[in-house]
Amino acid sequence: MHLTRLSIDALRCLRQVEVVPCAGLNLFLGGNGAGKTSVLEALYLLGSGKSFRFGGHEAVIAHGARMLQLYAELEHGGRFERVGFERARSGWRALRNGEKVGDLAELAGLVPVVCFSPESHLLVSGASEVRRRFFDWIVFHVEPEFATAYRRYARALRQRNALLKQEPDSRSLSVWTIELAEAGETLSDLRSRVLPDFSALLVNALNKLLPEAAPFAVSYRRGWRDGMPLLERLQMLQVRELALGHSLAGPHRSDWLVEINGHEIREHGSRGQQKLVALASVLVAARLYTQRRGEPPLVALDDLSSELDVEHQRRALLECAALRAQLWVTGTQRTPAMDEWIGEIRTFHVEQGHITAGN
Repeated sequence: MHLTRLSIDALRCLRQVEVVPCAGLNLFLGGNGAGKTSVLEALYLLGSGKSFRFGGHEAVIAHGARMLQLYAELEHGGRFERVGFERARSGWRALRNGEKVGDLAELAGLVPVVCFSPESHLLVSGASEVRRRFFDWIVFHVEPEFATAYRRYARALRQRNALLKQEPDSRSLSVWTIELAEAGETLSDLRSRVLPDFSALLVNALNKLLPEAAPFAVSYRRGWRDGMPLLERLQMLQVRELALGHSLAGPHRSDWLVEINGHEIREHGSRGQQKLVALASVLVAARLYTQRRGEPPLVALDDLSSELDVEHQRRALLECAALRAQLWVTGTQRTPAMDEWIGEIRTFHVEQGHITAGN
């Protein structure tokens, strides 16, 4: 899929700007603080309802504005769609072809975006929640049952945790323990369907990006003991859970990790290696989406020239070209890797919140 028009108003320093992108490489150049990253943030908001940057909802809305507004026209699987999104401090609202969007899952399905940014190293060095959320983005887009399964599990987890914080009667706790176990097994099975392809593609990508550090492996922890039903594990942990007030086993505790020579890269890898693992993960998400859905997602690469050397920039751009993805890249200046792009390219200059099309 690709966007044919993007309008942004009151997103950080961007006010009433419009971008008409090409289907290939869209390059946004400007100094630090000019608003380049906010363009990619707009894409991400359209595809998730939230930002990939820190600061919460209020930080995204321009100072003095009541809300931010986004509007996009896009081609998706041969269909043309119009999407509007508003984020106020009190909540969000979205329209699809003039009809109200009921939940963020519908928005995410309509505008799939993968993003590599300076914060992406947290995909390796950060908490398990970051990696879990990233992997679930993939599973959501390639397994149709995932959204329903995730909502069911999240509801059961909330209900059971609320009970564990009280002094529940054994019957009520048993009901929600069984529900959590059943929902958790379903959710874990959906993740397990995608994991082998994700692991194989990621190892292959890392062998190309970091051949000097091979061999690589991807390990996965589903959130409770292997070979044991989740219900049995929850029953074993129930006394401790009652003392702590929350559930200690289940898919909400899952994690995946990259290893080099048997050592976790988040503990033994350099900052540069962690960045490349994060980049490889983002590109693998785009490739897996493309393989399963028949068309690529939007790919956003923020501050590419500062995050990667020229050779790794070149490899990332070649991978995106092979996917035939619409690519949104920010930087302070063009680099040799960008100049080597073969295909359609459109350059935009960003300065103090204003965007102008250039040569």
